Amino acid sequence: MSRRITLISSLEQSELKKIDKLMSDIKLKTCKVPYGIDDEHRYGIDNLPYHFTIFATNKENQDEFIDLIKTVNIDKIKLKINKVEIMNGKYDSYVLYLGIEDNQDLKELQKLFYCKFPKEHYNPENFIFHMTLHIDKDYEIIKTLQSKILEKFEPFYLEFDEIVLYNYPGEEISKFSLSN
Repeated sequence: MSRRITLISSLEQSELKKIDKLMSDIKLKTCKVPYGIDDEHRYGIDNLPYHFTIFATNKENQDEFIDLIKTVNIDKIKLKINKVEIMNGKYDSYVLYLGIEDNQDLKELQKLFYCKFPKEHYNPENFIFHMTLHIDKDYEIIKTLQSKILEKFEPFYLEFDEIVLYNYPGEEISKFSLSN
C-alpha cells in the first residue's frame, strides 16, 4: 500500500504525441521512477504517463487533499517547454528532464496545495517544474540521451486542463478538471 499520493498534470493524447515524437529516436528503454522506491522493479512499476508533478503528500491527507482539489477553478494551463536538462536525483542518480519557461499559473496551482500542506520541497518559489524523461545512475547514458534529444529539439507548448491524483508511484485514484 502506498504511503504517498501525488498530483500530476494529465496530458491528452495529442499532447503526449509531442513527447513521443521527441523520444522516437531513443532506443533505450527509459524509466521515470526514482531510485529508492523499488529499485529492482523500477521499470515494471513505471506506469505514469509523461507529466508534470504538481504536489505530493502523505496518504493520510487524501480526503482533505481531494476536497482541496475540488475547489480548483482555473483555465487550461499552457506551458512552454524550452530546455532539456539534467539534475541530480536520489541515490546518486541523474534525471533527464524537459524544463519549462517560468509559468505563474502552474505556480499558483501548486501554491494552493503548498499553503494547506506545507512541504518545502514543493514550495512553488523554489520548485523546478519538470517532465522526467529518464532516471539513471550512469551519467554517460543520461548525457548521451540528452545529446540525442537536443539534435532535434525546438521549444514547444503543452497544455492541460485536467489533473490526476495517484497513489505513488502509479495507481490512479481520481481525475479532476481544472475548471469545476
